[in-house]
Amino acid sequence: MLKILIVDDEESAGNILKILIKKYITVETEIEYCSSGQQALELLPVFQPSLVMLDIEMPVMNGFDFLSLAPDNTFDVIFTTAYDQYAIKAIRFSALDYLLKPIDVLDLKNAINSHIVKSNNQRSQSLVPNLLTNLKQGDQKNFKLALSTSDGTFFFEPDEILYCEADNNYTKFNLINKKPLLVSKTLGDYDELLSEHNFIRIHKSHLVNMKYITKVNRDGTLTMSDGKELTISKRKKEMVMGILKK
Repeated sequence: MLKILIVDDEESAGNILKILIKKYITVETEIEYCSSGQQALELLPVFQPSLVMLDIEMPVMNGFDFLSLAPDNTFDVIFTTAYDQYAIKAIRFSALDYLLKPIDVLDLKNAINSHIVKSNNQRSQSLVPNLLTNLKQGDQKNFKLALSTSDGTFFFEPDEILYCEADNNYTKFNLINKKPLLVSKTLGDYDELLSEHNFIRIHKSHLVNMKYITKVNRDGTLTMSDGKELTISKRKKEMVMGILKK
């Protein structure tokens, strides 16, 4: 039984979400709805949901305030929100899911299926504390990136990452003085996420932290601080060289 708590100050939005879940999610569900964060706080210990679908912008107590006051964060969270760049960046850095309103059915199915997979993983842990810490940062450059692997979830500052490598639908993170980590997201996901953190895509298979490039070689490769040589694709060479010269 999948127990879902919907928290949204707009009752119509909550009802639509409930209808979509009942119609398109095949597993058995039990759903409760709250119109405020305060009401949700009172219901949490009674209902004990495994998943909270949480609107961010609510009067009196917004979604993030609710999370900071929740007695424990053993439940997973999927945010439902209108576009807010800073909040969404913090959410994505914390490896949490969000749905933009109006809710897309395919996105809803993918987010809930992802939750089901996480809930079946005994090594999964709450990602909410890292989100709340990221939101307190005055600059998104200070966000910590949550990397969920088969061995658990690890948290790193972007400056701790040397470079990332594509491995089919996975991404291998090569780190400073730590063993590599394999994460079940594509390199494209991290290309977009890390582009404002001094990272550059030099090849379809490599995303590098420019801070750790020690040499640009005549043969069209880069040497990284760990000695690894990475190829710059011909298609990206002019763009990469232009950025590096700056």
